Amino acid sequence: MKNVNVDSLPKAGPYSHAVISGGLIFVSGQIGTEKGKKTGFKEQFENAVRKAESILKAAGSSLDKTVKVVVYLADRKYFQEMNELFEKYFPHKPSRTTVVCSFIDEEILTEVDITAEA
Repeated sequence: MKNVNVDSLPKAGPYSHAVISGGLIFVSGQIGTEKGKKTGFKEQFENAVRKAESILKAAGSSLDKTVKVVVYLADRKYFQEMNELFEKYFPHKPSRTTVVCSFIDEEILTEVDITAEA
C-alpha cells in the first residue's frame, strides 16, 4: 500500500488524498468549493473532478483509467446536469453510484470519489 498526497490540495483531516493498493488507486472524496467564493453546481463538479484528476496524475494514472465513480449530490435536482458533465469527463463510461445526501457545509453541492487503475 502506498499513500499519495498533493501538496497544493487541502485535506480536512487525517487521511491521504489517495491510496494505491492491489493495482488500484482509491481517491478520497473531492469537493469543488473554493474558500470565500460562492460557486454553482457545474463549477463545483468540474473543480472536484479536476482535483481528483491531479491526484490521479500524482499517482501515475488518469481519468481515462477510472473504473468506478461515486458522486454525492446535495439535491436530486442536480442529477441531469451531473449526467451531462459526467459524460464529458468520463466518456469511457466507468461504473457509477450516485447518492443524494446532506453535507456538513451547506455550500457544498457535490463530492466525487474515484477508483482507477494504477
